[in-house]
Amino acid sequence: MNDDMNAKKLYVWRLATFLYGHDMKMSGSELADHLNRNNFLTSSGNEFKSGIGPFNLIRATWHWVHDDLGLEQEAENIANAFVDADGGYAWIKEK
Repeated sequence: MNDDMNAKKLYVWRLATFLYGHDMKMSGSELADHLNRNNFLTSSGNEFKSGIGPFNLIRATWHWVHDDLGLEQEAENIANAFVDADGGYAWIKEK
């Protein structure tokens, strides 16, 4: 994993921690706007768009925090902080 991907995942993790700690949610499209505003690009060098890109990053962040770092509660915060356009969880953790 490259440093750029680590930086994106760390950013999403910290953002999720803030959101969860303040009983707030953020949609995938809002996350895309937030990432773009803060100069994060997709792995192909493009701006994030609403859709699968932000959700893939949420999923990758969850796996990194849960599987690689073994931080179950932190991973739970990530899973609960982000929602889809209808307010449902943006990503449901895998069993």
